[in-house]
Amino acid sequence: MKLTSRHLLILGAILLLSICFGVAFDAVATAIDKKNHPMPNSLSASVERYADEFGVPETVLWATVKEQSDFSSNLAGEDGAIGLMQISPELYELICREILAEDPLDAGILYDPETNLRIGAAYLSYLYQRYGVWDAVFAAYHARLEPTSLWETIPEEILSQSETQSYVKRMNKSVRIYSELYYE
Repeated sequence: MKLTSRHLLILGAILLLSICFGVAFDAVATAIDKKNHPMPNSLSASVERYADEFGVPETVLWATVKEQSDFSSNLAGEDGAIGLMQISPELYELICREILAEDPLDAGILYDPETNLRIGAAYLSYLYQRYGVWDAVFAAYHARLEPTSLWETIPEEILSQSETQSYVKRMNKSVRIYSELYYE
């Protein structure tokens, strides 16, 4: 079969349309990901500061806030956890005393985004120092293991819970999305 200029023109048009469709699809998918994984300007400076202070990747802090509260600083969970990173008053007191070596204030301060991010970043840093693997950190965070009762390894009963496995998968996906959208 001999390619004529007409065939080449049609082939070129199909190729151009395919490329345009691919670019448009990528733009739409990126816009959807950014809508579902925002980086509110009001939190950017705090996330950057506490990521740096506690050695936690910014993407992990953003993903934690996304997965824990979907950026609602006024969220109070059924289990008593409060704020952006869903810290319970009991865990807050333990983190203050055991990790930060400071006296805790009234637990109502956990509604303050700045304080909640700081406490959550300190806790994530502590968990990472303890376990050294983000999947284990995410599982421990989800289980709300207290600093004074952390095991050397996370017990199988926590890791085998489908809810914990689902949370770890969501966290990894969110970290990946934040990395791809904002840090690459």
